[in-house]
Amino acid sequence: MSNQRLPSLNLIRVFETAARRLSFKDAADELFVSPPAVSHQIKALEEHLGITLFKRENRKISLTTEGKRYYLHIKRGLDLIDSATLAVRKQKKKRRFVVNTLPNIASLLLFPNIHEFQSRFPELNIQIDSDISRIDFEHSETTVAIRHECGNEPGLSYQPLVRISLTPICSKNYLEQHPGLLKGDFNDCRLIKISGDSYQWPRWQTQWSAHTETSDELVVSTVEASIAAVKNDIGVAMGYLPTSYQFMNNDETLVLPLPDKVTRHGECFLAYRTDHAEDEVINAFYEWVGKIIAQEWSDKKN
Repeated sequence: MSNQRLPSLNLIRVFETAARRLSFKDAADELFVSPPAVSHQIKALEEHLGITLFKRENRKISLTTEGKRYYLHIKRGLDLIDSATLAVRKQKKKRRFVVNTLPNIASLLLFPNIHEFQSRFPELNIQIDSDISRIDFEHSETTVAIRHECGNEPGLSYQPLVRISLTPICSKNYLEQHPGLLKGDFNDCRLIKISGDSYQWPRWQTQWSAHTETSDELVVSTVEASIAAVKNDIGVAMGYLPTSYQFMNNDETLVLPLPDKVTRHGECFLAYRTDHAEDEVINAFYEWVGKIIAQEWSDKKN
């Protein structure tokens, strides 16, 4: 609902121009109207406000005290409107580049490094959607998605990024307290599991015949939470390689007790619409993500 107490923006613009130029004629020239039209608009505004805005002295005009005060206020308001309009226009010109990815990839790779890609493509309006569920390209604005598994959706292309494997990870303190881990003995250990990936431990245990009798478990919601529990000597988690190397490079207290017992867990892909296969920005993003993965997930100790 419009506010009937407010004058029209057109009257405000005419007043601001006349007050700034201190001339109805100059204001008329700037606004491409006649001087009488400016005078008529100013009079209409004065009647609307119930105050006199200008002193009219022969061929010269000047602002009254009320006029000066009003001018300062409306100029500030018009400047804000101009700034907001310019920002919206600039934003509209930017191309939206929406990346959908898993939460751990977003926090480990994209958030710390996306400014580098943004600097290469300042014309992009980059948005990162962090979600464990697979996004529907047909019903979203997603440009690319980083996925753990390759799908068979028609119209989508998948480019491999990195192979993912499993092997346990714990702290040096926990390993000292549970030396049996070096031989694959988990019977006296607390297993840290991720609620969204219930197959990680059974898959690794089946391949390496490392079934345990322990029922001592801690279930967390994210990879980062499992690593935080490991750092606090709470138990042993199933680590994802090469992701675990990033944690280990940043914290020397983390170790892999069984580095030779590694189970294949899948592969990460960059997915995008097939009809965008020649898109220069998408191809540049694919190369950039590959470089960041090699940089952040390398085993720098070997």
